[in-house]
Amino acid sequence: MQPINRRQFLGDITCLTIASLAFPWPLGAQSHCRVAHPLSPPDKALTGRCPNCGMTRAMWARTWKTFRLDGARLEACSFHCLADLTLKSGQMLEDVQTALFLQPRGMVSAQEAWYVVGSEARGTMTMVSKAAFPSRSLATNFAQNCGGEVLNFSATFQMARETVAKENNTIDNKRLAKGKIVPPVDTKDECIMCRMYPSRYPRHRSQVSYGHRRIDHFCSTHCLFAWLNATESGRLHQGRARMIWVTDFVSERWISAETAYYVVGSTAQGPMGTEAFAFDRKNQAREFVRKNGGRVLSFDAVTTGPYAWPV
Repeated sequence: MQPINRRQFLGDITCLTIASLAFPWPLGAQSHCRVAHPLSPPDKALTGRCPNCGMTRAMWARTWKTFRLDGARLEACSFHCLADLTLKSGQMLEDVQTALFLQPRGMVSAQEAWYVVGSEARGTMTMVSKAAFPSRSLATNFAQNCGGEVLNFSATFQMARETVAKENNTIDNKRLAKGKIVPPVDTKDECIMCRMYPSRYPRHRSQVSYGHRRIDHFCSTHCLFAWLNATESGRLHQGRARMIWVTDFVSERWISAETAYYVVGSTAQGPMGTEAFAFDRKNQAREFVRKNGGRVLSFDAVTTGPYAWPV
């Protein structure tokens, strides 16, 4: 029998005490394998929104992540969106913090946490859950009662990276089935700015979703950004929007406008002439610039930065 590490023992006792205050049941009980996730009711004290998928921290706090990218502090709802944003940017994210699955208001260094992967707990953006715990012993305790494999951050993150493409395909289909994204119908749905038919421009079409299948359609990012930047109605409705979707120029997938990369000032033309060509991956945007000129901007730079549309 190995001797007890006093520091680890005291750390686990502290974690157990905190968890017992937040949850009335013992940590070894089966009841917490299926704790409410998403939170029901939502915790309104927790603010934040995942720019990659639009989900809110008030509901998805158990798997919430924060990180630094290009000097900015950003958020993600899950390992899935964290990995997706890494692939989009082509950069490793810095100073990643994670919420604890059983203590969703707490955040710890993601590198120091331990994760139970594939337990009975519900996942976020994936069927394979990845629940964070402050120590390996608490993660092991949870896995013994709720199933799953105990992994460190590096292994869990690598697993998430490897499954992003497959999960995105499933997520895309679900969004379409639930009406979170509504493809424009030819001769029926018009661009609210120019009255052209967005369905005829599958590499440029955009839309603003307000929920319950209420959609504003645009033929292109030219019209989308002109509406967002130059009209009082656009600014008002942007604040009410649940998501703004643009089309990836390469794959024609619907992607979050907030996490896309835009090429402006190129020699290429869109449906309305000058265009902010949207790309899911930054390296693909840079390749487009190499061939067509222009510069790569973020969503914020196109909407509110010094290069705000029209340029």
